[in-house]
Amino acid sequence: MNGERGFMDINKNCLYDMEFIHEQIAKVLAKIKICDDSVNKDELEKKIVRYYTDKFDSFTAEHFQYDFIDLFCGAGGLSVGLEQEGFRPIIAVDKDLAALLTYRFNRPWLTEENLIHDDIRELVGKDIFPHVPVIVGGPPCQGFSVVNKHKKENDERNALYKFYVHAVKQSRPKLFLMENVEGILKLYNEIQSDFANIGYTVCEPLILSPKDFGFPQSRKRAFILGINNDYEHMTSELFSIFKETVLSKMQGPKYTLWDAISDLPELEAKTLKNSTHVESKKWGYTVAGISATSTEYTQLINEGIPVQRPLLNHRSKYNNERDIQIYQLLKPGEKSDAESIQEINPYKNRADIFRDKFDKLVADEPCKAITAHMYYDCNMYIHPYQARGLTPREAARVQGFPDDYFFLGSPNEWYRQIGNAVSPLMARVLANGLKCVLKRMNVDE
Repeated sequence: MNGERGFMDINKNCLYDMEFIHEQIAKVLAKIKICDDSVNKDELEKKIVRYYTDKFDSFTAEHFQYDFIDLFCGAGGLSVGLEQEGFRPIIAVDKDLAALLTYRFNRPWLTEENLIHDDIRELVGKDIFPHVPVIVGGPPCQGFSVVNKHKKENDERNALYKFYVHAVKQSRPKLFLMENVEGILKLYNEIQSDFANIGYTVCEPLILSPKDFGFPQSRKRAFILGINNDYEHMTSELFSIFKETVLSKMQGPKYTLWDAISDLPELEAKTLKNSTHVESKKWGYTVAGISATSTEYTQLINEGIPVQRPLLNHRSKYNNERDIQIYQLLKPGEKSDAESIQEINPYKNRADIFRDKFDKLVADEPCKAITAHMYYDCNMYIHPYQARGLTPREAARVQGFPDDYFFLGSPNEWYRQIGNAVSPLMARVLANGLKCVLKRMNVDE
């Protein structure tokens, strides 16, 4: 997905690459072994291909008003929210191939030429980024993360935002929006200076969490808006418009973890070792048949997609007997220091470090922040009522991805993609703010 760039223009009546969709579905199903004969893979493939054919047959680009570039795009959480508010991605960049495959699968009107599979550091000095109104993206944040206990003082990932600066300098957008963990604000003065040197004013960061907008997750992130100095005479006004538009959507806690996941099928933890591609009704499926469930929350995240839709990426991780027993003994809200698990807790002698190693979630509260740590294990994300960790689909529900958003790669890569993503629900709120700013800019031109 790299090489010489020849970006395809996405026309109003754009075509899509159904061959790519069909190919990816076939590859996924070819790997899977259904151990209980609960699914006929041939029939399932036909149903899923038909679903996406019908979906994309009805797609047009009439909805889109503004183009944007998504740097460090991952699986596309930011892009989902922007698209829902009328923004169209024309270029997406990421070095994670599985994430880019996910990004393309869910946007088959983009061609391979619109996606750059590369480390953005390798793109400096290359004439790649065309002019667009908006650039968005979240440079990898592990170097800033407060939960990264092994972070290095001069982690090279901390400087990745500088390559974001390069892209902005080349594209000259009216606006850019950078997302990251709060730790990036340690570099805020440096970020201000770097962008000032290329003609942009960086505004006061907004520290926002989905739960403050009624969404079912507690996940604080910093959002930094940059404004082209061509609009220097109205920078304060534009930032006020953005800030007021975004903050006006705040409503405090509304949806809970249970609102997000209660309608999904019950599962058991997988107990078969070395069985990545083995699936069953009790362990869940990468791809299940078409189903129809509707709650107030699913109506929110599934805006514009059919009620009859596939169930995707809803399958459990492997757990040993000891961990399953721990999951059963813990009560919602309890952690590794709970009295009930001390006899079998492998971390009991290091409670000062591993108090949160096991954490059983509370159903009637917003979920803790979904993170890429789920790639390793889900001990910190134990289902409130079932003795297992959250599935990738449950994590995606909490984040706010639509139910027909299909994650490709290995099951662990699904977790990483979902955990690294910006919440699409938060992205929708921010996109509304960007749109209001662009409308004001257009009036001034």
